[in-house]
Amino acid sequence: MEEILKSSIVRGILFSAYDKLGPEPIYMFPKPSEQNKSETKDTMHEEILDLNLRDYTQISIKNLSLLIGDSTILNRVDVEKFQYFGIIPFPDFNLTSLTFFHFIDVKFSQEPLATSFSLFVDENKRSFLYNNINRLKNIILDLFQVFDKEIIDNFKSQDEIEHHLKDFLEKVLKIEETPTTPITTQRKMKIIFAGLDDSGKTSYLLSVDRKFSKLMGLKPTFGAQVSSIETLGTTIFLWDLGGQLSLREKYLKRAQIYLYEADLIFYFIDIRNRNRFEESFEYLQNITKVLKSFKQDTPIIYILSKGDPDIIESKELNDNLKIIKEKLIIIDSNNKPEIYITSIFRLFSILRAFSSGISKLSPNKELIGHNLENFSRETGTYLTLMLNSDGLVLADYYTPEAVSLTNIPKTEELLNVFEITAPQFAILFKIFSKYKAIKEGEAIFKVADSTILFKKINVYRYEMYLLFLLDDEIKKDKINNNLPNFLNRTKDLLIRYIA
Repeated sequence: MEEILKSSIVRGILFSAYDKLGPEPIYMFPKPSEQNKSETKDTMHEEILDLNLRDYTQISIKNLSLLIGDSTILNRVDVEKFQYFGIIPFPDFNLTSLTFFHFIDVKFSQEPLATSFSLFVDENKRSFLYNNINRLKNIILDLFQVFDKEIIDNFKSQDEIEHHLKDFLEKVLKIEETPTTPITTQRKMKIIFAGLDDSGKTSYLLSVDRKFSKLMGLKPTFGAQVSSIETLGTTIFLWDLGGQLSLREKYLKRAQIYLYEADLIFYFIDIRNRNRFEESFEYLQNITKVLKSFKQDTPIIYILSKGDPDIIESKELNDNLKIIKEKLIIIDSNNKPEIYITSIFRLFSILRAFSSGISKLSPNKELIGHNLENFSRETGTYLTLMLNSDGLVLADYYTPEAVSLTNIPKTEELLNVFEITAPQFAILFKIFSKYKAIKEGEAIFKVADSTILFKKINVYRYEMYLLFLLDDEIKKDKINNNLPNFLNRTKDLLIRYIA
């Protein structure tokens, strides 16, 4: 094992479980050293990762607290179905891990066993984990199809299970030989904006960038216009692909340049222009064929543009929407199409769609959502949203009671209302804070029989927000009491949201 680790980007492996004595490291490669060194270790200059048992235990505690919080009692009957991945920094050791969290139904415990499996790399090589995450996830899941059965009766010795992890590392080495992108110190991502000409791509991008003055007299995009934004600690390159026929043919012929290694695609359809639906569907099908040929599982967000407020409820647009939905289900048969109707006259509809797309780039979103749910249950919150400083929704949680509390008839409409209005709360909060009308980092809004609590939080040097829907303002005290523990557990997940 140690010889493989010497030739690999991977510095070490740790399998932990919440056993009788609490979080414990079960299998450790390399094996723990016997020396006790200083609190902060510089492992980057060591050929073999040098962690002692206390170090491995510290990592185990941090990992498993992300899965089960501070509770030792699991009250869900379906926890064995929960599977989460996260990219977690360990600054004390100059390491970052791709960690797999799941529960195993073993015979030696009355409760499903909470476990974590971490693959460590040097902090400055973490882009390898991000850029190859889907390939790494697949081989980790394959490993645990077998590994779970190995420990169903008891934890075997490290020597007995070592061959499984050796085979696993050899598969990782193959990924290292053909990485998705070169290893860099910073993650860089590529988002494609595609669709026919005049489908609203450039207007959408300008709205996201809040460059409203440029919307008047907008001319068609010729070729690929590439810009970049800095958000959530990373650089995102935005490729606006002009939609004229000759250009679409060029992109498909030279897909190795335009579509290869795309992290996300926003595909635009003009919801008003039924005459061009078939042309748009054909282009979309050609794009999906290219992605399949690259074996590239790039998520696609469907933007139905020009759904302006004055016509959005018209019969014509509702008929068009039905046609589009039915066709997208056929084209994107492996996934439930994620569709957003947007308008440049409803900025927050654009931000909501953009927010949803960005969140798909985060390997930590589900684990953050899991912790947000636990926090909301502990505090009796009916709906909780977490936003970054720009008002993008990073995670959400809601209960069926939220529907009855707000008298909004459907859960989907409830989420729409709050996800669209949440950025407006962020803007109002910043305005009031500027004039010192808000002193305690929070604001309360009364809406019918409910209360909306909006709080500013700080995660390291980043400003973020939490929005809560409550039935009683008195729950604010419980939120404030539980908030430090929640932030302490999730701060590293948030700081590594996409970068």
